[in-house]
Amino acid sequence: MNIYSADFPALTLKQRETLSMLAQGMSNSEIARIHFVTEKSVEQMVGRIARTLAITPDETSNMRVLLTLAFLTGLDEVSV
Repeated sequence: MNIYSADFPALTLKQRETLSMLAQGMSNSEIARIHFVTEKSVEQMVGRIARTLAITPDETSNMRVLLTLAFLTGLDEVSV
């Protein structure tokens, strides 16, 4: 399973790169520095990635954790 598989067809290249960096544990500020954007832009992109993948955490879940699980195991393994 990887982010270029059929599980992630709707993500742009930049979104895939961001998801990969997120799964590696990078902070928003680190991702922003690499993409030459603001931290707010990274927050917005993470939100768009989550919406694209239909990942909506409840109050006991963490968005970054759910996105990392999706990246590492595929969308079928993420319960939201």
